[in-house]
Amino acid sequence: MESQFVNDVSKDLQAYGKTLSVYGRLRLIGGASRILGLLIMGIIAALMTVIILTFGAVAAIDALSYYMPVWGAALVMAGVFALIILILVLLRKPLFINPFVRVMSSALFEDDRRLMEEERLRKEVEND
Repeated sequence: MESQFVNDVSKDLQAYGKTLSVYGRLRLIGGASRILGLLIMGIIAALMTVIILTFGAVAAIDALSYYMPVWGAALVMAGVFALIILILVLLRKPLFINPFVRVMSSALFEDDRRLMEEERLRKEVEND
C-alpha cells in the first residue's frame, strides 16, 4: 500500500513538473511574441521618424536657401539636428529607458500582475 502511494506521488510530481515546463515555455513564447511585436512597431516608428525628419530637413534647407547659401542652410539644419541629439542624449533615461523598462516588464509579467491584483481583491472581499 505504501509503495503504491509513493508511486502515485512520484507520477503526480513528474506530471506536475512536465506541466510546469510546458507552462514556462508558453509564458516564454507569449512574452517573446509581445516583445517582438513591440520591437517591430518601434522599428517602424523609427523608420517613419527618419523619413519625416529627412523630408522636413530638405524642406527647411530649401526654405533657408532663399536667405543664405545652400551650404549655410545645410549647416543650420546640421546644428538643429546636433541640438536635438544632445537633448535626446541628456534626456535618454526619462524619454527612452524608463518607458522601455516599463513596457517590457508589463509585457513579460502581465499575467503575474493580473493574478496578484485578483488575489488582492479576493483578500479585500474576505476582510469585509
